[in-house]
Amino acid sequence: MKFAVGCFSIFLLTILLIEDIPAQSLPGQNQIWFTPNVGSIDMLDLFNNPEQWDSARSKIDVFKFYTGQVGSGGWSGVGNPGYNIGENYLENLVNVQAFYKLGQWGIDIAVESFFAGPVMSYDPLICSSSEYVFNLSLDGSINVIQNVQANGGVVSYLAMDEPIRQWYPEFFYIYTGQTDPRPCLVDSLGELANYVAAYILQMQIWFPSIPIGQIGLYPEVGVDQFKEWIIALEARGVSLPFLHIDVDGTRIDQYISWGINIDVVSDMLELKSFLEAHNVEFGIIFTDIYWNSQIWEVDEYVDSTYYERTMEWVNFVNNENIEPDHCIFQSWIFPVYTTGLGPNEIPINLPEDYLSVYSHTRLINEAVGILVGIDTESSSNLPVNGVLHQNYPNPFNPITIITYEVPKLSEVSLKVYDILGREIQTIVSSFQEPGTYSVIFEAKDLPGGVYFYNLQVGESLVETKRMLLMK
Repeated sequence: MKFAVGCFSIFLLTILLIEDIPAQSLPGQNQIWFTPNVGSIDMLDLFNNPEQWDSARSKIDVFKFYTGQVGSGGWSGVGNPGYNIGENYLENLVNVQAFYKLGQWGIDIAVESFFAGPVMSYDPLICSSSEYVFNLSLDGSINVIQNVQANGGVVSYLAMDEPIRQWYPEFFYIYTGQTDPRPCLVDSLGELANYVAAYILQMQIWFPSIPIGQIGLYPEVGVDQFKEWIIALEARGVSLPFLHIDVDGTRIDQYISWGINIDVVSDMLELKSFLEAHNVEFGIIFTDIYWNSQIWEVDEYVDSTYYERTMEWVNFVNNENIEPDHCIFQSWIFPVYTTGLGPNEIPINLPEDYLSVYSHTRLINEAVGILVGIDTESSSNLPVNGVLHQNYPNPFNPITIITYEVPKLSEVSLKVYDILGREIQTIVSSFQEPGTYSVIFEAKDLPGGVYFYNLQVGESLVETKRMLLMK
């Protein structure tokens, strides 16, 4: 567990209206997300050498992969120099048991998926029909989710990357003189919302337990446009569970240098208030974009530069009391922007505890300390209502072990539900002394698929987790 005041783990249980039975967990407030650079040279070492980031791992709630890393066939980034993933492709991630280990560490898996984005094809999507883009997006999302779940993991979140950025840019392309970079794709926000909403609704049929949120690029998309977008989706039957804002100080400075007036604090607070009213979790991505690199100039951009500029943005958000619900630490500085084609190490991920190494995990430790104001690792030993761990193994067939912690003498209930919210089995229903308990769940007579288990200690529902029965 991670207890803090700005970004820490509190999982919120939602109740299915069907039969009024608890069924699935949606994004909760105060989560820490981690997305290593798509082509970082030591990403696989995160799973081979977990002892090198013990502290950071204790703080992270969600580990997010890029589509190109977990895709197969035409969805893989292998061989695409414009989206170089180095050695971080599906086969290697499976070899180091990345998905399985994240489950054992109690870290949820997310996948960042493009809607009509560049990972869909090695060639640009020029004047493609909206129907073509829709089907391509759907096929790709199904592909990556099935790949993770067939190789020891469970996808807990899907994040659509900037579905409205290129259709409604407020500032982007101003300096190039462009106003509509894809004029032949859609003509209006409403038309785009039709296809995005249809995509999400179709995905919910395939994967009803996976919340599908979005990433939005600011200030290219303004606050009023974000509001219009949320309302347009709601009118089409889609309520976003979360919206992650891609915004950083370096890029803001670039727009200001163009003479564009931007009030970041006012905009973020206004957007956060609007999202709260619409039950959408508000996240900020903490990263750095080096603009000289973004216009294809090879230069001296190093780990320490990324670290220092990202920490400047962390301090800005903290000092202005913006307090996002989700804090996302993510890098996407592609190798073509820095050292030319090839693997990318900005920032390197490990180790977390060398002062001479400006690693991504070190950045997370120090940034979370600033954002939450307390030591989250030491607080993690003080569960208030109890702790529910991820089952082991997961996926499983037909037996798995569920471990949980009880803080004081309490009545304890541990139950299993199917994907429709129907109770399958009560594993525990008794008074228990303080301590850590492990129980066996056997599912030899159940069909394969996603199941949920939740822990209640006293009158408090501690948490609901997801497990996958493979047959």
